[in-house]
Amino acid sequence: MSEPEPDDVTDDDVEVVDALPVPSGEGPRSVPPPPQIVRESAPLPERRAPAVQAAAVAATGFAAGAVTAAVVHGVVKRRAVRAVSKRQPKGGLPVLGTRSFLVDVHLLGGKD
Repeated sequence: MSEPEPDDVTDDDVEVVDALPVPSGEGPRSVPPPPQIVRESAPLPERRAPAVQAAAVAATGFAAGAVTAAVVHGVVKRRAVRAVSKRQPKGGLPVLGTRSFLVDVHLLGGKD
């Protein structure tokens, strides 16, 4: 929908704009061109051989596995110490170590 024009506006009151482009450098507000930025090319990093990359990955994996094994060993050892301390009677003799053996007993009959 178009808005109706007010009655008091005439053709003389409307400004006609001549829209012609103004080339840069001319006109009252010319903006200076941006300064040219010259970048020096940095040398590209050397490409490593696939064998070097594979060795680096293997060493990192080995180190991560060793750390994981050490952490798991520490946790298991702490749990074992807690379990032994719970089994010891208070005021009893200290248990220096335990051994468990699997015993298989066979009863053999005579030739009769």
